[in-house]
Amino acid sequence: MREFHFIKEKYGFELLMDLHKFEDNPNVFFEPNPHITDFFEIFVFEQGNGTIELNGHYLEVDRFTLFFTSPYQKKSCRINRNSVKGFHLVFQNDFLANFFEDKLFVYRLQYFYNALHPQYLQLSPSEYQLIQTLFNEIVIEIQNFQKDSLHLIRPLLYFALSKLNRMYSKAYKLSHETHSEPNIYRFKEALEMHIRKHHAVDDYCRLLNMTRHQLNQVTRAYFGHTSKEVIQFRLLQEVQMELRYSNRTISEIAHNLQFSDPNNLTRFFTRLTGQSPRKYRLNYQNDRYL
Repeated sequence: MREFHFIKEKYGFELLMDLHKFEDNPNVFFEPNPHITDFFEIFVFEQGNGTIELNGHYLEVDRFTLFFTSPYQKKSCRINRNSVKGFHLVFQNDFLANFFEDKLFVYRLQYFYNALHPQYLQLSPSEYQLIQTLFNEIVIEIQNFQKDSLHLIRPLLYFALSKLNRMYSKAYKLSHETHSEPNIYRFKEALEMHIRKHHAVDDYCRLLNMTRHQLNQVTRAYFGHTSKEVIQFRLLQEVQMELRYSNRTISEIAHNLQFSDPNNLTRFFTRLTGQSPRKYRLNYQNDRYL
């Protein structure tokens, strides 16, 4: 599977983020085959047509649509680049933590590392206009980079990402708080680091030094689900990606994801999706190029 890497010295100096307009970039392209990146991405479409596949969802590109992807998340993009207009924001895994001096900042944003809801957002024309204005200012600073440019980019980007978090949270009826209970962000971080090994609520309580009651309180307030449900949906996402993008057998997937037995994986998957892992894989293989 093809992997794209962030280029730090693209402009002749180190810059750990980039933002450009699709229509102004002659090198813009959309990889139609499954691929991964080592950076975060936000696609902002003012106009365009096609689809982006994320986490097993085929999502339509339309006017004022946004797509959010995390590092090493498998995706494919089938988009007509001749009709596309909008922005593409990218930054490295630790960029936001260092840039905003907040290790957990990326986990505070609902649209990243969210296994419960699509990484997709439809904006109103007025909402898009706000984001467009902010991003245009950032593009200008990058193109005319000066010694104080980062001091201007920092608040513009922080404001844009925070506003998008509010818009996303409102659309999916989630908490938009980014500085509330820090344990929820530690929980999201722990999920990404340990989901392939730890599946039980008690595992995460131990990692976070919290009781089950405490963890359930914060997950219900932030996600609207219990900690067990959040863990199961994130694990399900991992199984689905293995079934879709690897040639491993069910037994091999069960072993890699620390299921005690392949039958346990099958029961888990069937209970949450209503179909067996084999049926899911077969359906994907039949439909993958539609």
